[in-house]
Amino acid sequence: CRMSGMAFGGADEGESGGLIARASDIAQGLNYPKTAFFHIAFKTAAILIYMFGSWFSSNFVNIFVLCVLMLAFDFWTVKNVSGRLMVGLRWWSEVRDDGSTDWKYECRDGNLNATTMDVAIFWIGLLTPAFIWFIFGVGSVFRLSFDWLLLIAIALALSGANIVGYVRCKQEAGTRLMSGLQGVMGRTGMGSNVMGQALQSAAGKAFGL
Repeated sequence: CRMSGMAFGGADEGESGGLIARASDIAQGLNYPKTAFFHIAFKTAAILIYMFGSWFSSNFVNIFVLCVLMLAFDFWTVKNVSGRLMVGLRWWSEVRDDGSTDWKYECRDGNLNATTMDVAIFWIGLLTPAFIWFIFGVGSVFRLSFDWLLLIAIALALSGANIVGYVRCKQEAGTRLMSGLQGVMGRTGMGSNVMGQALQSAAGKAFGL
């Protein structure tokens, strides 16, 4: 029995060591590991509080407030920090004199130090939690648990705002790239040949244009 316990203990240590090694490999592939951590951490905290908060507190208001705080921290982090550093995109809104809202989209053309791992972590971290909150919403409707729907609606609204903003940023970057390609090909005489059309088509597919 003692030998068996030692064997199982060794297996557990090996598995934990493997997880740590994989996490280390991922971190080494990131140029902005701290930004990536907070890009994921606030989202994960909000979801875990929603799922398991009732284990530690029976007060609905406490759980609701903690979730909203995590969601607000996440919204600010994604909008102002992680998007700018990890994918070179930024969006914001300005109120005009007539009361209408003017949406602004910014794309960094060069000097982007992010790796493909940074970009992947950003988009996965942006899209996946919204899908999870949507599933929570469907589950709450089927369980007739309407008291949680307000929290889920807040989570979807904040996640959706960042998703729409960054998708439009990406499309804006694609439009600028297409305009630049057309200008270059027009000056070099490639606009009418097969290679030029293939380049335009590839750029359009890459950016959803």
